[in-house]
Amino acid sequence: MAPPLRHLLPLLLAPAFAPAFAAEPQPAQDLRQMFGQGHVDANLRGLYYATGNAFFAEGVDRDTVAAGGRLGFITAPLHGVSLRASVYLQRNLVHAGTGRERDLGRNLTAMGETWLQWQGEKLSLRAGNQRLDEVPFTASFDFRIVPQLYQGVRLRLGEGGNHFTAVRMFRYKSRIDESFSRSTNYNRRFSPHPPNAGDAATDGFWAMGGAGKTTLGAADASGQIWLIRYLDYADLYFGQAELAAGHGPLRPFAAVQFIAQHEQGAALLGPVDNRTYGLRVGMRSPRLTATLNHNHMPHRAGAFHNGAVATPYASYQTSGPLFAQPYLTSTQDLGTGDAWSLDLEVAASRQLRWGARWSYMDLSPAAGQPSIGQREYMVFASYRFEGALKGWSVHNAFAVQQQRRHRVDYRENRLTLNYDY
Repeated sequence: MAPPLRHLLPLLLAPAFAPAFAAEPQPAQDLRQMFGQGHVDANLRGLYYATGNAFFAEGVDRDTVAAGGRLGFITAPLHGVSLRASVYLQRNLVHAGTGRERDLGRNLTAMGETWLQWQGEKLSLRAGNQRLDEVPFTASFDFRIVPQLYQGVRLRLGEGGNHFTAVRMFRYKSRIDESFSRSTNYNRRFSPHPPNAGDAATDGFWAMGGAGKTTLGAADASGQIWLIRYLDYADLYFGQAELAAGHGPLRPFAAVQFIAQHEQGAALLGPVDNRTYGLRVGMRSPRLTATLNHNHMPHRAGAFHNGAVATPYASYQTSGPLFAQPYLTSTQDLGTGDAWSLDLEVAASRQLRWGARWSYMDLSPAAGQPSIGQREYMVFASYRFEGALKGWSVHNAFAVQQQRRHRVDYRENRLTLNYDY
């Protein structure tokens, strides 16, 4: 599926999270070639986050500059087997105002993707520290310097948009941690504010599902379905489908989304009872995509966060798979009710992209509480250099949030300078 704006920003800056291979590595004939024909990849990144009334705390301004990046190495495949190792570094350079941005203000040195993989024609098996891009509510949508990673095993059968995937992940490293542990984003260290599960540890999660796409006459159809078991939290059932015009300068499309969830095992979050319904309609052209997005989540008094979906590894992330998302916060952390967004993406040229989003969160965090009535306005631009500066890119996003229960606006500007090797 072609993703809307909520997925565009991480994709624009994906080099910080993924190996940057100039070409498909050639198979090796022996161990010497396996390492001698290996590939080094690297990313350098500088970020400047400027906030005003951070998270609606009046007068709290957390201007922070950080730099860092990734250095990695992957071997050439030998009989289908390859190895990868990488490391991340982040250093806080400057902070001003009344404090520092929580994530960028940390000095971090962390292992990145470090795995052993066997790749057949359409089947792959990977074990070790890795990202998960396929499984909903686990991908590294956030685009700071150090991404979230998982430790475990992934099996994938298929190619491109047609695949079956099964994963068993035992440990997790958030974007503020240097090592893997049995914690989640609902841990008190990552999120000191409720809802969280204190300092509880779990045995990770497993997931199985897949995606497919086909042609139906003049239309393109695609979809995905998943079962995810967050051990001692909740089971999550996820389905999504899209139908789009396959040809023409203007291609309308529509997509639907459904989530069901209930508590599991030790139920560390208490009762979980979520139903989420999503609808997205829009239009695509070679240079423009415009979408109207909506998610409806019925209130469930007595359930976790008034019936919200529990996402132990996606809470307090910049984005996620829900159709209607704000930029500075996450829909699933705000309560239940109705979420809306209007997204616009423009590919002005091969180098320049810009866009805008308006979102409205008519959500209640607890039974009997009024809606937060959150409005957010966001604009962004991204430019990739060519010629002598090829590999460099610059990105800027500015957003303002307003809530009924706060008399001040929350403002944030995120400037990123990126170099990919």
